[in-house]
Amino acid sequence: MGATASLIGSLLLSVIASGTALSGVTDQPSEKPVIQFLYPDVGPFLQGTSDGEAVKGPIARRVETLASLAGYEISWLGPIPRNRILADLQDGRAACTPNVIKTPDREARFKFTSPLFPGADWLVITRKGEDWIRSYPTFQSLIRDPSRVYGNMLGASKGPELDRLASEEANHVRPIRGTPADLVKMVAAGHIDYTIVSGPDDAQKAAVSAGVNPNDLVITHFPELSAVGAGHIMCAATVSDEVIAAFDKALASMP
Repeated sequence: MGATASLIGSLLLSVIASGTALSGVTDQPSEKPVIQFLYPDVGPFLQGTSDGEAVKGPIARRVETLASLAGYEISWLGPIPRNRILADLQDGRAACTPNVIKTPDREARFKFTSPLFPGADWLVITRKGEDWIRSYPTFQSLIRDPSRVYGNMLGASKGPELDRLASEEANHVRPIRGTPADLVKMVAAGHIDYTIVSGPDDAQKAAVSAGVNPNDLVITHFPELSAVGAGHIMCAATVSDEVIAAFDKALASMP
């Protein structure tokens, strides 16, 4: 819990996984059954604490509240790279991961709950004083400009359409192995021209976490980014439908 991804951590997780029931729930000395959640580092929204004993952030709080309403407890395992999480779930590890955007490929392989949070507009973040952003009427015109470098978090989907655009414009899209806070810090330092964050509150939280004054950033909203998609809890096909239904019922009761 809270351990960094390493060879030893990988072996430990494999040992834990071998004892997990295919329902996605493990029997432990608790009043509630426990379900494993594998998580990447998504600071400041979901990350391990400094003492390595817990997770923190609004995503963690949301999932733990939902789990309690659904009648489960959460066993957090991570941070783990996104590609390894996907591989583990694909291999049948009975576990889930939070705040994942649906894509046709993922829907064909995994199970999804209803959206984890109410929908939020995706926003483009640039440095204050760089007014070039105003010359782009659409996000598509921006991402297709080879003179502007887009920082895209490695392994994190922004939805099928934006993923397709990022793939087509790969020569000036920089995949960043890091967190939203890392991306904002790179924008502020001028290492990339822009990135995308979901919602103004998240943009401010990411800036503060990165040690960047939010007033040194500019937020631009392109209408075409309004319907990019919301994050869901995504689980392996081996997780029972009852678990998904319990989370959906809990989500329906929350704002």
